[in-house]
Amino acid sequence: MTFQQLISTIESSAVFKKLINENPNIELVAGFFILDFISNDEKKSLDYKIPNTDKIFTFELDKNNEVTMKQDKLIDEPNFPKLEKIQPNTNIEVDELRSIAEKQALENNIKAKFHKIIAVLQIYKNQQVWNLTCMLEGLIILNILINCNTEEVVKFDRKSMTDFIKKV
Repeated sequence: MTFQQLISTIESSAVFKKLINENPNIELVAGFFILDFISNDEKKSLDYKIPNTDKIFTFELDKNNEVTMKQDKLIDEPNFPKLEKIQPNTNIEVDELRSIAEKQALENNIKAKFHKIIAVLQIYKNQQVWNLTCMLEGLIILNILINCNTEEVVKFDRKSMTDFIKKV
């Protein structure tokens, strides 16, 4: 399912229409996808917020492609980035992310097999990006930021799961 198809499916659902009737100024702030290449267990959701409030609404497609909604509060911490409105247009679709990430890995001499990608469409430093957290075999973790309009790689970072283990 493409990003545009997900928006269309969610925004045409009864649960979304009810919310937008009550909050016509609601804004799309993030797209969230989990691409699992081992179990094919994928997740697709969109986050909307009401401007100038701490209310956020997550719309998700369940296993039967039914739209569900959860309401939450935004995290309000000084070092936590604020969610900004994103545009529904992107030159890179969800199904292209794996090949782009694999190409970046090869260019950085990483040949490990991809297990999972967590992809978030969001604003980063005034540009709309796909923020990819890629989990590969051998406990390799890649963080790749790709401008969704220019297709430029904004950031590439390699970590290992062992980097996250604190030494006592």
